[in-house]
Amino acid sequence: MEGEQIWPPVSWSQKLRLDFIEFRLLWEGRVNRSDLMNFFRISMPQASLDLAKYKELAPENAVYDSTEKTYLAGPSFSPILVPNSADGYLNRVLAVESGYLPQTSTFLGRLPPSGIVHGPTRSVDPLTLRTILQAIRTRCSVEIKYQSMSDANPGIRKISPHALAFDGFRWHARAFCHRRQRYLDFVLARMLQIAIDNVFDTDPAADIEWHSSLEAIVVPAPHLSESQRKAIELDYGMQDGRLAVRVREALMLYLLQHLGIYDEPVKDCEPTVQIALGNRSELEPFFKKHINEPRRIGREPWERL
Repeated sequence: MEGEQIWPPVSWSQKLRLDFIEFRLLWEGRVNRSDLMNFFRISMPQASLDLAKYKELAPENAVYDSTEKTYLAGPSFSPILVPNSADGYLNRVLAVESGYLPQTSTFLGRLPPSGIVHGPTRSVDPLTLRTILQAIRTRCSVEIKYQSMSDANPGIRKISPHALAFDGFRWHARAFCHRRQRYLDFVLARMLQIAIDNVFDTDPAADIEWHSSLEAIVVPAPHLSESQRKAIELDYGMQDGRLAVRVREALMLYLLQHLGIYDEPVKDCEPTVQIALGNRSELEPFFKKHINEPRRIGREPWERL
């Protein structure tokens, strides 16, 4: 069974090496002692022991090829230690190609030629992030010099952050705004100055939108042909023609705009639309609550402040 606990127990370090063996067999179809020795800086006898242990756990998964002196994935290969998910592999490729991780820190061996479309870099000042994290941990408020898109010039605000939020493009601090007396999202990169203020007495549990969740039902656009609908269902991993995505209510606006399904579809633009919001009527209370958000958002669909 995929991901089952191995038995008898092994050490954490050997479990990591067994995962490596299976990962290479799953995605590259082969693994040998040199792969283990080079990646983990272990001896040849230890690499041999690890391969023997894996053969003991999954006899049909690895077949030794004496000509190539390597283990090949068996014809009935089925992973028992690592998830049989494309995301695990593709996320590693993305991390390496994006420069977030060196290839030597992943299980990737022969990295395939690939290209990544990078969005604009949204830099966050390390001091800003450290101060926000400190405020969250110690339940302190902070005073920030903040450049809002609704004001021509930056202003001083006192906020009490309790969480971080990522909208798909950049990071925000979810915080109580003492000026507006409500919970809002503040883009970290727009905090031009920041300093710890004092202990705050606002209760993060009072942020109802943060602690509540909503579900968006994503469906193929109605104008698509049957064949096109099937393609979209496969592309998005839909079940029975629908994909349910549950997020915090505070993040629902970002999700809908990120997917391009916040607004009602415009008939003239239908040929370019691939998906639609299948439960718009159920989310009507949410839309009414945020009816003015699109005007505040401006050119970039994820802007909120």
